[in-house]
Amino acid sequence: MAASASIPFVDEIRFTPSTRPYTQKEIKLGYAPARKDWQAILSDPTRFAKLLRKRQLISYGAFGAVYDVDGAAIKIGCVGESEPAIQQWVFERHERALPVWAFAEEVILPKVVTHEVCPQHGFLSNLWTRTSVNCHCTEPMSVLVMPVADLADQHDVENEDFSQAVYESVFEKFNTCLDIHKGNFVEFKGRLMLCDFGDTNDKAADYW
Repeated sequence: MAASASIPFVDEIRFTPSTRPYTQKEIKLGYAPARKDWQAILSDPTRFAKLLRKRQLISYGAFGAVYDVDGAAIKIGCVGESEPAIQQWVFERHERALPVWAFAEEVILPKVVTHEVCPQHGFLSNLWTRTSVNCHCTEPMSVLVMPVADLADQHDVENEDFSQAVYESVFEKFNTCLDIHKGNFVEFKGRLMLCDFGDTNDKAADYW
């Protein structure tokens, strides 16, 4: 019992932007952002809206969409605080996740963007039945900023040998079960990585 008492509940995991400077190796590998003001941009609706005008859709899933915006991958939608915290930890501990450049909840977004991400009306609507989700058009949403990665080669995914170790490590550290399947891998600078650290037990999932 003493050991389990130190494991945080999912709702207690909070993301804190890293203050550690990137190493020369990490900079060379492309982990450092080209601009350092992403966290401030998420707090400025006008600046963020201006950047979002040139967004390009990368992909979408049941809980959000990912856009290429000014050289960064911007994930918008239902993102609980545990997700960026776990993702950053896996990056720092295993180098098998993209670093989190910024994260914020309740970000004010242009109406057109919230419509695109709405599970009833946007890209995500073909993954849900209308009666199973709520309309979130015009509502603030969570935003996670990270590097842009490429789609993973499925042959490489079939032969990967690290996801089980990451799964076990995350479960031991956070008491969270990752949803690992072939669609949750990306490739960054030739390195295969996991890309979805959301937990269906996170209270944010109920909001959707």
